[in-house]
Amino acid sequence: MLGGEFLLRDAALDSVFTPEEFSAEARLMGRTADDFLKKSVLPHVERIESHDIDLMAELMHKAGELGLLGAEVPEVYGGFGIDNRTGALIAEKLNWQQSFALSHEAHTVIATLPLQYFGSHALKSKYLPKLASGEWIGAFGLSESGSGSDALGAQTRADLSEDGTHWVLNGGKMWITNTAFAQLFTVFAKVDGDKFSCFMVEAGTPGLSYGKEEHKLGMRGTSTRRLILEDVTIPVANLMGEIGKGHYAAFCALNMGRFKLEAGAVGGMKETLAVCAAYANQRKQFNRTLGSFGMIQAKLGSLCGRLFALESAVYRLAGDLDSVFEGIDPTADSAPQAYHHAAEEYSIECSIVKVIGSELYSWATDEAIQIHGGYGYTEEFPVARAWRDQRLLRIGEGANEIVRPIIVNTLLRRAKQGRLDLAMPTATCSLKRVGLRLLQLLVERFGASLSEEQEALGAVSDIICAAYCHESASLRTQKLKGAAQETAKVCTALYLHESQTAAVAHTDLVLTRCNADPALRASIQCVLAPDFTADAVALRRTLAATVLASERYPLG
Repeated sequence: MLGGEFLLRDAALDSVFTPEEFSAEARLMGRTADDFLKKSVLPHVERIESHDIDLMAELMHKAGELGLLGAEVPEVYGGFGIDNRTGALIAEKLNWQQSFALSHEAHTVIATLPLQYFGSHALKSKYLPKLASGEWIGAFGLSESGSGSDALGAQTRADLSEDGTHWVLNGGKMWITNTAFAQLFTVFAKVDGDKFSCFMVEAGTPGLSYGKEEHKLGMRGTSTRRLILEDVTIPVANLMGEIGKGHYAAFCALNMGRFKLEAGAVGGMKETLAVCAAYANQRKQFNRTLGSFGMIQAKLGSLCGRLFALESAVYRLAGDLDSVFEGIDPTADSAPQAYHHAAEEYSIECSIVKVIGSELYSWATDEAIQIHGGYGYTEEFPVARAWRDQRLLRIGEGANEIVRPIIVNTLLRRAKQGRLDLAMPTATCSLKRVGLRLLQLLVERFGASLSEEQEALGAVSDIICAAYCHESASLRTQKLKGAAQETAKVCTALYLHESQTAAVAHTDLVLTRCNADPALRASIQCVLAPDFTADAVALRRTLAATVLASERYPLG
């Protein structure tokens, strides 16, 4: 099943990867990441939070020595050449210290992958081994003061010297993670002021300077500075890819970044759930533990159910990504085209997990503070830091207000290209059927002005996102056995109920905006009705009891 096709038909059970299917080698890499976090990173949380940049640089280099920076770099360029599934597992295990996790992601994904995908063999041979080993740390320069999510609105420019031997870059970049200790920057600039292109710039190049460290709400352990380019001269060979096609590198990096950030979010929410369960068991009010109160159980149960759906979707996506990346020869002249196709194929699904994961993480950490009460509002407990840090995820790699329309616009664009036939769905899932029908209705009603209907597009996008996560959870549940399957059934039933409840409001918004007649409104709304018999209170209490008994996420 190719990208976006999940909306049109039901996925086959054997086509979906689940985290229970990890190989022994992958689990070993996961344990390596977990051990590194617990032994080398978490003992230094106070220093990290006090913005000890030298320590962060030291930790990044140490991660490189363990293979955690070059895990997905091809072996020919000094890495381990592991798959996306294992890379996602590493991201999951590193997330509980989010400043380190972001520094790691900025290096391994958005700083390394553009070079890995679109660089020439000579450029990759020159720089990738250093990035893979941790000898050099990378950073990614895309955003500017006047262009954030509108990446192609960048004003930084690159001009070829008169003798054709080097490029001269002028401009500035914002929000550059790892700036203080990076040796290599992936910088996007417009050749002659209009051809969006990508360049590799080494630290120490004359004319390259940095702004002060940003004082941020969260991610306080990261180095975040402006990048200032004033007549920065680099070799002509440091152009990455073709002139005017830098957007390939930028968007492919962002797609993969969305996927990896939410793989990390899975790990962070597992820890959040565990911390909350332990506190709810220990803390007493009115001579009862917090965990014995229904409203606390509702929070724990909902988080468990939604987390199961997200985790299932993330690893399903990881398996699908591996299916299109497998077999690419990184040294071949055709590698950039192959990598571009692979990274673009599942861009819809990458956007889906980005929206679902980032907003679930926000909700989860906010509820974690609520469960902890006054203590949660202090730095004495880790939930305050988790709440501050995760807030970036709804902005980074494209604000969610941009990503939601991307989901539906990409579906429509692929339909025009003949890659998807939105008129011939065979899916049985009610969320899929309603989401697709509403999208068709919006196209019929608004036509060329559809892009201005962002509220309605966002509502349809949310239904489509929920459909993908629910199907992922349902298929994974079928693969599980014994007690794990019984718990997964409860998670899946609860997620479907909560998703359909939200979908009713989304559907009403779209139908009202389209001025749908009563018959059409009734025919669409009734699709969601059959599954509204679930006892949500009982489902949440069942999951909460399991979580409280083990004080951990029960399914992984």
